[in-house]
Amino acid sequence: MKDDFKTVFDALIKAGFHQLPEKNPGTGKPFDFKITPYSLNTTLSFKFENLEHFTEFLKRAGVDVGNQLLLLTNTFVELGLDPAQFFYVNFYEKDKDLEM
Repeated sequence: MKDDFKTVFDALIKAGFHQLPEKNPGTGKPFDFKITPYSLNTTLSFKFENLEHFTEFLKRAGVDVGNQLLLLTNTFVELGLDPAQFFYVNFYEKDKDLEM
């Protein structure tokens, strides 16, 4: 595992999320995320260098990136973000609203 992903995985595991390669499927809670141009200054807000960097993280987390890629690309367009530039991903419990 890339060292820069270890910090993110460790924080997500500590928060009880199971959608990770180190955890058994079906335990814990699934995560969701919101992409922003800035950090929300939470323990689950992480900087990614570009969209390719983030999709590599998602693959290692066991997420089917093929189904997510169009949605991710559209999110970047809607937010006016350049997928080749850095951005932040703010993780939270799936089906719960992200408090901003």
